[in-house]
Amino acid sequence: MAHLLGHPGCMESLQADLRDLQAAITDVSSRAGPVRFPSWKFPDKVSCELDLAALLERYSYTENDPEFTQHSHVVLLELVIDR
Repeated sequence: MAHLLGHPGCMESLQADLRDLQAAITDVSSRAGPVRFPSWKFPDKVSCELDLAALLERYSYTENDPEFTQHSHVVLLELVIDR
């Protein structure tokens, strides 16, 4: 599985999953109110206040930088846990 770390298809799939998770969270929060807990990934921030769109843009596939791309892939996996 290590050969898939940084694979653009895997990263696109993770980003789509994160968008879906965020949409579900937004839907539930609109009915029940936001849940104000620290983010698992960014403990200095409240999880409901994370700008997921900005994070997805920052941590995306970069063809010219495989190390950063692999790091971004791990961050996307951690964001799934955070959500």
